[in-house]
Amino acid sequence: MQQTIELFKKHNEITIIDTPLDIYLEIPHLSYLEVKKNGGGKALLFTNPIDSTKSNKTFSMPVLTNIFGSFKRVELIASAKPESIANIIKELLNLSPPKGIKGIFSAIKRFSRLYYTLPKLVKNAPAQEVRFLGKNVDLGILPILTTWEGDAAPFITMGQVYTQDLAGKKKNVGMYRLQVHSKNELGLHWQIHKDSTHFFNQYQKAGVKMPVSIALGGDALYTWCGQAPLPNGIYELMLYGLIKRARPKVVKCLTNPLSVPANADIIIEGWVDTTRVKNEGPFGDHTGFYTPIEPYPVLEISAITMKSKPIYPATVVGKPPLEDKYMGYLTERVFLPLLQTSASGLVDYNMPENGVFHNLILAKIAPQYYGHARQIMHAFWGVGQMSFVKHAIFVGEDAPP
Repeated sequence: MQQTIELFKKHNEITIIDTPLDIYLEIPHLSYLEVKKNGGGKALLFTNPIDSTKSNKTFSMPVLTNIFGSFKRVELIASAKPESIANIIKELLNLSPPKGIKGIFSAIKRFSRLYYTLPKLVKNAPAQEVRFLGKNVDLGILPILTTWEGDAAPFITMGQVYTQDLAGKKKNVGMYRLQVHSKNELGLHWQIHKDSTHFFNQYQKAGVKMPVSIALGGDALYTWCGQAPLPNGIYELMLYGLIKRARPKVVKCLTNPLSVPANADIIIEGWVDTTRVKNEGPFGDHTGFYTPIEPYPVLEISAITMKSKPIYPATVVGKPPLEDKYMGYLTERVFLPLLQTSASGLVDYNMPENGVFHNLILAKIAPQYYGHARQIMHAFWGVGQMSFVKHAIFVGEDAPP
């Protein structure tokens, strides 16, 4: 996060606010207004957050918002343009046999990038410099935001949620909202189609608790990778290594068997009792409405660790355009080649911010047989968040860009 802040300073993409401001409604509202400016405004670093609901409690931990709130910042975080990342994926998907010596060397160079997808385990991590274990765990030390008056509680909105299957072989990073239930409990908003829910079902069937860890901060690209629509079984940190051309460094958690990025700012570790759920919500969502109250699993926190000087990252959820406009654009462009492998005949597509991305899709297709458009629609419905698509408009390949 510190490196990201310095990078934003260099490119005039951040505003530092030293005035004491409230994590209850005030900081979120200023962030909400900022991202709606033309071009997305700037990232905002609030150096003196306070909590008016707890007698103006002060925090030494700054809050960083609007991290992904412009096309320029997204490219700075990814260290590349979306098209170049898409080309890397496209090359790896091209499995045709190489021709001649030149083709062989080209293939070797292409597939050597896969080395960077292997996480590297380290022992000493900045993310574990400060430790709160057992009875000392208290989420109140974090400046967790409450965005809307009708929200049930403060919510962590930019957490990287790390899980693994019962056998410990498949790993996943997701980005889900996390409701503060108490000083040592978080509600996990896992929708039924998410990988983490599939893992949860395995632990529940076996009758054992499930390990879950949440990383906050570190390289901002970790967060974007957490919401990337990768195929089932592909670990999101592999995508990080592929884009950055650097092996992601991870550290083993102190109280569960998971590993998380060693340079995260904050790590929350714990276990989920698969026999227990708790009501989650309401939450002011990106549709412009509050989500209903529904039962979800609960993370019982066993440890909180952090850097000596951590930054707390947060995103504001509400009516578009917000940060998901820019995060969604990067996702849309990067994953076009992957989507084309399952949706043969797809030329290009667009997920407008007006449809909050996964509710409206415009697609340009080159149909090859009767009913091909319907087949592509079903292919879309089978991909992650696209299962929520309510409206799809298909046009021919001779249509405008």
